[in-house]
Amino acid sequence: MKEYDVIVVGAGPAGCAAARAASRQGARIIMIEEHPVIGAPRHCPGRLHSSSFTREILEDLDPRVIVCEYSSRRYFAPSGKVIKETALPPGSVFQVQRDEFDRELARQAVLAGAEIVLRTRVTGLYKEKDCIRGVTTASDNMPVVHGRVVIVASGTKGRLSGIPKQEGLTQPGETSFGGILVDLVGIRDIEPGVIETYLGEVFEMGINVLWTKNRYSGLMGFMNIKGYHRLVSGDSFAGRKFKDARPVQIFGNMVGSAASVKLERPVKDNLILVGDAAGFTSITHGIVSGRNAGEVAADAVQDGDTGEARLKRYMDKCRDAGLYRSTLSWSPRLVNLRGHSDAEIEAMIPDMLADNEIYYGDVWDF
Repeated sequence: MKEYDVIVVGAGPAGCAAARAASRQGARIIMIEEHPVIGAPRHCPGRLHSSSFTREILEDLDPRVIVCEYSSRRYFAPSGKVIKETALPPGSVFQVQRDEFDRELARQAVLAGAEIVLRTRVTGLYKEKDCIRGVTTASDNMPVVHGRVVIVASGTKGRLSGIPKQEGLTQPGETSFGGILVDLVGIRDIEPGVIETYLGEVFEMGINVLWTKNRYSGLMGFMNIKGYHRLVSGDSFAGRKFKDARPVQIFGNMVGSAASVKLERPVKDNLILVGDAAGFTSITHGIVSGRNAGEVAADAVQDGDTGEARLKRYMDKCRDAGLYRSTLSWSPRLVNLRGHSDAEIEAMIPDMLADNEIYYGDVWDF
């Protein structure tokens, strides 16, 4: 059976970046994806936040995957009054068509020399005398794939039930919670390039965000479909904006309870975790972590040393890139608006503004 230098589990942004980086250094790569189509089913609105890597990532891609660029984030009080607007650096914050974005990254990996196998679910690690020698799959055609390093890019779901969990690398008690993302058309009074953030009791957390796509459509997230119906059936300011809007797409998403919490040990002998599987949440974090893993894995194979100590250079590269210190976050007081009435939120806003407690981390200084 053919043996690969590196096996990549999952063909999302982190996995594709890892496969491409390792292939460009001459490693023999196979990337295994459980779904029949890369990028589907979709679980992400495609938010590409600002970092020192964002423009570089987009330069290599077909520009048609970019839905829009954002110039500012605008915050609305429950009454509809604009209470704050934060300008975003030009050429930094984008929304991409996430499914096609993933396929573009996969094309890059293939052009660099990586193999891709679709519709094949990895079930665990293949070991010989407790040493990782590849992966097992649910496919009769390839029940075992041999490789010298396994890079796991299986996302939140994989972190909670796949190889990271099986190997005892996740935190005790980790769980997940789901939600839905709704692609809406017919929204009133929105501007292209402006991210709208609404404060109000109608939302589960007391806040919600519209990622505009153009002058009449955008994406919003909810805990469940009841949250969406609660918004459009009410008479709040935000509800009136969405009263005549209609969904053209609804897709689910999953977030881990320890999302963005970096695992203390994302490597073992012959094994590296990347992206959400390692706690590097967001498209940009995932791509950079995957790239670092691919480079380290290829070098380790070439040097003939794929032990944990050698692979820890991946963690050093991620630290040098700033992935351990940068994170995506709301201000704590915004998150704690849940349960307050519109009148209470309106009364809290002046103090929150004075204390600079209305913000969201659109820009990461890696």
